[in-house]
Formats: sequence, structure tokens, C-alpha cells
Amino acid sequence: MNAIRGIKFEKDTKGNDRYVRIDMRCHAQILNPFLIQMGVLQYPDGWEDGLTSEEFLDEAKKMLRKKFDA
Repeated sequence: MNAIRGIKFEKDTKGNDRYVRIDMRCHAQILNPFLIQMGVLQYPDGWEDGLTSEEFLDEAKKMLRKKFDA
């Protein structure tokens, strides 16, 4: 099995894969929705109505155009 940065398999006393250790700095974007769905994590107050990264980028572009096109 190829090693992926930030993911480590841990074995039990019999040598069987038992746990997976995942670095949240590397893989939080993928794992956070899953952990929230499982009830392990919760969005901070008000974040449910926040912008997606695409929406944020669109809004930032609009603001920059207004500032520099004026």
C-alpha cells in the first residue's frame, strides 16, 4: 500500500490494521463534513450560513474590481 502524507495505519497486538491516524492539518477539508455528520464536530455558531470558498472568491473579486475600477 502506498503511503499518503498525513495518514498512518496503526496495528493491534496481533499485527492487524486497527486504527488510522489522520493529520487534520492535511486532510481537514475532506474530513470535517464527515465528522460533523457523525456528530463528532460542530460548526461554530453562525457558520451554517457562511459562504462556500467559491462564493467567497466571487465576492472578493467583486470587491477588488469595485476598488480598482473606480
